[in-house]
Amino acid sequence: MEAMGIQVKVCDDPAYSDVEGFVLSGHDKAIVANWVRGDGIWHVDTARRPSVLSDFREASGHASAHSVIEAETAAGRLQALARYLDLDWAWIQDRCRSLARVGTAGLLRPRSRHISTAGVDTACSYLGQSQVAHA
Repeated sequence: MEAMGIQVKVCDDPAYSDVEGFVLSGHDKAIVANWVRGDGIWHVDTARRPSVLSDFREASGHASAHSVIEAETAAGRLQALARYLDLDWAWIQDRCRSLARVGTAGLLRPRSRHISTAGVDTACSYLGQSQVAHA
């Protein structure tokens, strides 16, 4: 998402563990995507019902106020996420650079013809860039 210019917030409050991934699109719509607890495929939908949008706005406000990866830049947020997950940032960047050079199509086989490896390749390319190296 950061590669697409969407600023990510991560909240580790267990009260929000069942909230699906979402992006608020203006005041009248949310785009909802979730691959957690799915039946082998991820789910994407839109929500327009005012009560659902209100719940998403509340969750967004809480995540913004309590994000465990808060930083001014995408690089800072990504590095904070790596620290939060106890992952070695240099290793992640090196591995992503390697994967970006060859692509992931030979490693990953999506189970649906509607899904490609393009998103993973974009993420690897973005994470491997030198400008993401320093927060």
